[in-house]
Amino acid sequence: MEKITLEYQPFSFLNYTRRINGNFPSNFSELLPKQLIAIVNFLNQKISETMFLEYLTGIKGSKINKLDDYDRYNLMKLFHPFMEVRPYNAFIIPEIKTSGKIFCSPKIKMAHLTFAQFIFVESYFTEYQADKRPNDLDKFIASLYLEQNHSFNEDEILINASTLSRIKPEILESIVLNYVLVREWLAESYPMIFEQVEEEKDEEKQKAKPHKKSSNSGWIKIFQNIVGDDLINHDRYALLPLHNVLRWMTTKIKENLKRK
Repeated sequence: MEKITLEYQPFSFLNYTRRINGNFPSNFSELLPKQLIAIVNFLNQKISETMFLEYLTGIKGSKINKLDDYDRYNLMKLFHPFMEVRPYNAFIIPEIKTSGKIFCSPKIKMAHLTFAQFIFVESYFTEYQADKRPNDLDKFIASLYLEQNHSFNEDEILINASTLSRIKPEILESIVLNYVLVREWLAESYPMIFEQVEEEKDEEKQKAKPHKKSSNSGWIKIFQNIVGDDLINHDRYALLPLHNVLRWMTTKIKENLKRK
């Protein structure tokens, strides 16, 4: 957290200044939920620079407006680290409430997330990134944030997506941004797997007809390879923790490379 001290002249006709202290988060781990939402709103040009700085520093906008251009420029320089996609392993918005229900984010490092849930999350995330359709956004959030005390159930996705569609878009977009960071952390933790999945997606795009959207089959293919002909245990494989599957896959890839 960057400690900042602003000095401003409260009245132009009086020759004295005042000082006010505030803080500016230096990385994503220090952001409050409202600050993450403010970042998304600012990037989407839905709030002014003054309002953005008020959210990030905790200093009233009326005081920020008394700063000269140079001081405002130095304040905005503190925002530069947030302009890069950096790996982060937790969700800044822990829960969202609507229609009397509470939907909770995955735990830090995606702990306890099953491989089946991850496949649905990735599928709807990819579809939303491609077309930006609100319906895909709702389904992505419904796959990622589960109703309190509920386990993942693909049959509940459409029901919960309808409920979550009532949430303000900027909150949902903030979760999308957060997931980009978490996904970057996963890719950094399991580079061999994510490289392979991206290669398979590229192959699918090349095979797809121009008028037909390519499916997000990378993770589905991996799931099918794990299950193989063992259809009886299909559900058991799907319920395996994500990290167990990713570690197993990494081992298999390394073994294959040694054979080559």
